[in-house]
Amino acid sequence: APSSSYRLGVKPSACHAIYPEPLVNSLRDALVNHFEKKMPGYICEEGLLHAVETRTSSPVRVSRDMESYQAVGCKRLFPAGEGAGFAGGIVSAAVDGMMVADAVIEEFGFKAGSGSVEQTKNTSSKRKKASVGFEY
Repeated sequence: APSSSYRLGVKPSACHAIYPEPLVNSLRDALVNHFEKKMPGYICEEGLLHAVETRTSSPVRVSRDMESYQAVGCKRLFPAGEGAGFAGGIVSAAVDGMMVADAVIEEFGFKAGSGSVEQTKNTSSKRKKASVGFEY
């Protein structure tokens, strides 16, 4: 088996020997007919499938205003990250959280101070607009 960066090590096993046939067929179809077509070279001798990762992202998406990041119809509710349907992994959830944090700071009139958060009357800061959401 190819070497792995997983710190606890890996034990090679044939997926078809440990998973049910429908799952093996689905994995094979996804890897061969989808991943390899979108990312040529994905399937190679050095490839190593550590485990099957389940999709635990929210099956719903809470609507939010693109300017204020607040939930549509519910002022001062800031849906964010995977649970609200705006991220698909830890990095995009972190980025979305940062964007929402900026919106919260702006909405409540806070500004970052030296080690504390101070309230200010001037909330006209120009927040960078970005979307890290995913469409399902």
